[in-house]
Amino acid sequence: MAKREKSKRLQVVITEEQDSLLTKTAYQLSNPERLVSKSEVVRLGIEMLNKAVETGDLDPEVLKVIEEN
Repeated sequence: MAKREKSKRLQVVITEEQDSLLTKTAYQLSNPERLVSKSEVVRLGIEMLNKAVETGDLDPEVLKVIEEN
């Protein structure tokens, strides 16, 4: 039996637009056999962002969004 990975709960405040984007992305990634949750989309996004930062492939547009907030 596989050992369960430890997890932490993170609470963040997001805008209605961001919530809408999460819902839309989860829907687009889902299929009839498997529904993808908004939490899974967030976890995937974290992993993708980290990989882009580590490899130097971060889209400059992402940095603009961070600077605006």
